[in-house]
Amino acid sequence: KALPVTREHRVYRTRSSFLDLTEEQVLRRYRLDKAAIAGLCRELGADLESLTGRSHALPVAVKVTSALTFLASGSFQTATRDTTGISQSAMSNCLAQFLEALQRRAARYIAFPSPGRSAPHPGPFPGVLGLLGSMHVALRAPSENELAFRNARNFHSMNMQVVCDAAGAITNVVAKFPGSCPNAAVLENSALARPQGAAPALGAARDPRCASGCPPGDRSYPLKTWLMTPILFPCGPAEERYNALHHQALSALRHTLTLLKRRFRCLDAAGGCLQYAPQKVCQIFLACCVLHNIALRRRMPLEPHDGPEPDPEPELPLQHRRV
Repeated sequence: KALPVTREHRVYRTRSSFLDLTEEQVLRRYRLDKAAIAGLCRELGADLESLTGRSHALPVAVKVTSALTFLASGSFQTATRDTTGISQSAMSNCLAQFLEALQRRAARYIAFPSPGRSAPHPGPFPGVLGLLGSMHVALRAPSENELAFRNARNFHSMNMQVVCDAAGAITNVVAKFPGSCPNAAVLENSALARPQGAAPALGAARDPRCASGCPPGDRSYPLKTWLMTPILFPCGPAEERYNALHHQALSALRHTLTLLKRRFRCLDAAGGCLQYAPQKVCQIFLACCVLHNIALRRRMPLEPHDGPEPDPEPELPLQHRRV
């Protein structure tokens, strides 16, 4: 005898909302406050709203907070646990949509100052527009051209060029070169090295030979008319004082790169490499830089993290750009 077949009703767990949490819990979990998250939901809503018309489509707020949780923790397991009712595959889709939407709006949050129209740069070097350095973000070994992504510290990464101001706001990002690419090559292939973008920044070259080209794996930058670097062999008190002031001025950049890793643990190699293709890793880094600037503008404190301190970058050869 044939029996009727009934479709089993899918049971959806109640999803938690960031609005149900305290401000302290929101900051710890998402690295942004409630107002900033609500602002992101409004700004990205047109891109993140479901176009399928399904009754059980994920709300925009769930997509935003799911992506933020992953960026803050670097773990899909943490994100799916904190945002109940979402599978890991749904989390992956949330992250992809969030990154695409934020990338399209990155220029609203990251912009290099125009020479002559920016506020004076505080510190010992008047006219400096920014502090330039690099940060390596670990990723899984790509299946193609694997050696290109192995850096001088012998792990696979993307070499991310970053410029920030004295307050720690990120003003320029170049996120597209593999880990084996020398800092000097990244700089030469960026907009900052072109005449219209040349207005001094601060950095450091360990060897004057970098002015005519850096060997593969060398982390140093070349000395240029618009790029201030430390003196390799200082002669006398004046040059020693210049090097000391140069190192002091770059403390803002060192702090910014450390803060990025502390705020967004997905960037910290100590927690494992990102399990993504290079292009997605670059999108993740750019998103973290945008969110860093949002947090900085809103003066959000960084809650202490229970995990280990971020893996420190080696002493960076950083550069000054002046006006």
